[in-house]
Amino acid sequence: MTIKLNLTIDEKVVAKTKRYAARRKTSVSKLVQELLSKTVDEQPSKRKKSFLSTYGNSLNGKLSHEQVNRIRDEQLMKKYGR
Repeated sequence: MTIKLNLTIDEKVVAKTKRYAARRKTSVSKLVQELLSKTVDEQPSKRKKSFLSTYGNSLNGKLSHEQVNRIRDEQLMKKYGR
């Protein structure tokens, strides 16, 4: 069973997300569902530290927002191969 969920998200993020979903021939709803499923289904003890949570504190203030986003995107590509 599926239900509708209203979210408030910055319009720039929405635009980027729609383009991302289109490139992967999927829907924004499917992307959000997969992300939420992976997030809530992970066991805290098995959860791996992400690159940014591992190194983020040491890099805080040294990278621009764009650099952080690029690094995050690269790590996600490595992890999910998309």
